[in-house]
Amino acid sequence: MVYTQLVRSGAPIVLGYVPSVADLRTGSFSGGAAEFALMNAAAAQLRQFYGLPVYNSSHLTDAKIPDIQAGYEKGITGTMAALAGSNYIYHAAGFLESLLTVAYEQYVIDDDINGSILRALRGIEVNDATLSVEVIDAVCKGEGHFLGSAQSLALMNNEYYYPHIADRRSRAVWEEARSLDMREVARCKARTILATHQAEPIVAAVDAAIRARWPIRLAPIMTGREAEG
Repeated sequence: MVYTQLVRSGAPIVLGYVPSVADLRTGSFSGGAAEFALMNAAAAQLRQFYGLPVYNSSHLTDAKIPDIQAGYEKGITGTMAALAGSNYIYHAAGFLESLLTVAYEQYVIDDDINGSILRALRGIEVNDATLSVEVIDAVCKGEGHFLGSAQSLALMNNEYYYPHIADRRSRAVWEEARSLDMREVARCKARTILATHQAEPIVAAVDAAIRARWPIRLAPIMTGREAEG
């Protein structure tokens, strides 16, 4: 930081911490270690002390496939970094085997994990509206029920995170749908996305604003209709 400011006073700075942990039994890097999560959380706290934005690596795993180990290691390391105040968590999707492997189905699973982490990060909002005193009073007096209130219906859309592939159905319904586990469901969804998804180009005005600010040499992506024109 000191060197940067000596070279160019007032230059914007992003702190980039990637604290590493080695398994001392083998000397190999361990991205899913609890100590790795702790150090990334500490890096986020340093960011708060200095008042600067920070990116760090988390949401990693040492697992070789999208299995139970991958799930719990990604959940722990990602949650700790986010709750500690990281601005940008790098390597947060798709990676396995301590950054040596990428799996398409892991991207799909990580989308669910990240969604849950972001919901936890948003926390619980407490104010006169969310305390729901009037709704509680009305229901307790026999005026309808909580699930039928307008407030409950509104909260269903913005207060809950609904996972994309995590299974919350009854066992009977799950068995009728071929009893697929999360990795199998994620693999099917990844194949569908790869076969059908069409990337949307950046809006022309946004693309122009970015190019006006930075010397970008790559030509803009055109839609099929623009290319034909």
